[in-house]
Amino acid sequence: MMMEFSKKPLLPLLAVLALGVAGCPIQAGDQIPCVEDVTCPAQYPVCGPTGKCIAGASGARASVAIVGADGYAPTDLLSGTVRMLVVARAATGVATVRLASGSTNFAASSTAPAPPLFAFDVDTTAFPDGDVPVTATVVAGDTSTGTANGVLHVDNALPPVGARITAFSVGTSEAASTGSANISSGGTTKLWASFTGRGNSAAMLSCAPACNTTLSATSIANGGNVTVTGSVNGALTYTLTVTPSTGPSVTSNLTVNVVPPANAISLTTIPSVIHQGSSATLTPTFDFGSSPAVSGTATIVGTDGSKYSNLVSGIGVQVAPTVPTTTYSLQVSNAAGAPAASVPTATVTAASGTWSPLNNITFDVRRGATVTALDNGKVLIAGGMDGTNPNPVPSQTARLCDATGACVSRTMGTPRAFHTAVKVGSGPNAGKVLLAGGYTAPGPATPTISAEFYDMGADAFTNTTAITTGTVTAARARHIAVLFSTTTILIAGGTDGTTNLNTAIKYDISTATPTTANVSNTMTQQRAGFTATLLGSGSVLIVGGKTGSTLADRTAELFDPTTGNGTFSDTGALLSGEDKRSHSAVLIGGASANSGKVLISGGVNGAGNGTPSSTQFLYAPGSGTFVSAAPMATARSNHAAISLSTDSVLICGGTDGTDILKTCERYDPASGNQFPTAPLMEARTDFGLAAITISSLVEILAAGSPITPSTFAETYNPN
Repeated sequence: MMMEFSKKPLLPLLAVLALGVAGCPIQAGDQIPCVEDVTCPAQYPVCGPTGKCIAGASGARASVAIVGADGYAPTDLLSGTVRMLVVARAATGVATVRLASGSTNFAASSTAPAPPLFAFDVDTTAFPDGDVPVTATVVAGDTSTGTANGVLHVDNALPPVGARITAFSVGTSEAASTGSANISSGGTTKLWASFTGRGNSAAMLSCAPACNTTLSATSIANGGNVTVTGSVNGALTYTLTVTPSTGPSVTSNLTVNVVPPANAISLTTIPSVIHQGSSATLTPTFDFGSSPAVSGTATIVGTDGSKYSNLVSGIGVQVAPTVPTTTYSLQVSNAAGAPAASVPTATVTAASGTWSPLNNITFDVRRGATVTALDNGKVLIAGGMDGTNPNPVPSQTARLCDATGACVSRTMGTPRAFHTAVKVGSGPNAGKVLLAGGYTAPGPATPTISAEFYDMGADAFTNTTAITTGTVTAARARHIAVLFSTTTILIAGGTDGTTNLNTAIKYDISTATPTTANVSNTMTQQRAGFTATLLGSGSVLIVGGKTGSTLADRTAELFDPTTGNGTFSDTGALLSGEDKRSHSAVLIGGASANSGKVLISGGVNGAGNGTPSSTQFLYAPGSGTFVSAAPMATARSNHAAISLSTDSVLICGGTDGTDILKTCERYDPASGNQFPTAPLMEARTDFGLAAITISSLVEILAAGSPITPSTFAETYNPN
């Protein structure tokens, strides 16, 4: 039941009443405030235009106004019995006051208020729901009268209570407010309230446990709001209490959870490189602060569009990236939606390139074997020794493997390990493979001076001229052999079992019976475990193989086959601290800016056995200088490297000084960056890589030195 009235608003009227109740003295003319004539004294009976009593003659002798239901606003819906208040005045005194609706007169309340207020009990159940007109009448002592009209809005479906809370909610705006909220420690929100039964008076707010300090005020107006500041962590219960002038109080509760900041601590991945189509495990570590009232959210989001929710700190999540490189971020927020200060990330690479077993029925363990691609598409794996034996014996067996994985055995003329193998380009020996030097006895003991051919046509080994001539002692192992013309091979350096060598010979295979000749001069350094790379100019780059820290120890040199019987001369030195042994060197092909340069990778540096390195350098033939390149992800020596059909360089295996490695990586000459790729199936060191054609695709075969040879040979598809 609601009420509307024809008289002036209640607040100005009550202000005037207050003056009368306080017993203010009669003031001089034009000084007494008023709202109508009947409120003025007999000396100044007229309420003037300025709202002050003035002298004159007033025709008004009595006045009445309907204030409304006690504790309710004029627009409130009413039900049950309500206490109606009426204000009545008369210059000659109030004789009677009556409140009626049609022929129904309402009885005066048993508890009478102080004049000029008069109270009546109205039972709204006597009327149908809807608007009910009411009239108040006052009769003065001189029988003059005054009347006022109003409307009560009856809704008897409402419970007959003296006060009602129609809304109590929390949120930054009233439209978005709900019955509960989460805010961050130190953050703010607002409480919103609507209620009836208090008229224009405020209702009370309280908070538990002991959190009134979070309130900007402990009272709230109907339709108003109060700010809450999250100065106390926990689940806070706020209570709105509406107490009418008559009838019982009503309450309503809501909850505000004040939560501390969340913490995103770390995101780790094992492994960081996977095969395409495989998965990795991401482990998030996070918390939602100390004893939060409500937990927040933690999500892992990948740059490939993936999303993983419902995380538990410390529990791994399996991820399967759909692009070559995916970065995952750990996004943690508290229950209020405030993000953690940090966003840890982890990167998983789905490596391009895959390894597949080529042969898993051969169980040789071979270190120091040579792996050579033949013109018929097969690969020759020759010699080597069992690296698991403390006193290894060089092998006299070669394996000839084809694209099906079938490997047949052939017997060499001499046992060999850490020898060289070079395929001849043309002439009467075209297509043959020259095997030269190497260790032949356990230990490994003194190297051999012998050399032999593998004849692909005859599928057999034949002895050839020993690698010695004149005064040059040529028994050697860990040396280099490079085909620098179609029919001439440079054999240089290595060790004779006691001393590293600087001697070199030219091995001429242009005739059926090869001949040897001394190179015009010796290398500038004694070298073993070094590299030799044929450049586009026809010269051969010699790098490393000399232990030491001085500039003289870090020299590199060029072999020029066009001068006399071939000559060695210095070229630019390696960078400081990079003496390099057991490294790799690959000529870069293709059309990038780095084409024609030589990539020098890994190897050991320092005295004694040295320490494996991850450093890489590019040698530029034009300037004769070495420049740092992107380092490898893993320090390694005694590894293998080869140029791929994609012009990138594949680098695999070796040792980090402690463990034999499976890992592989690729150097991209176009970008100059280093990228991971799929690891070997077997950990390998002192092994070889060679091209092999499988199903019309050129793949890379790795053979030799598996620790546990479940896969003797395996192939790499770079795509």
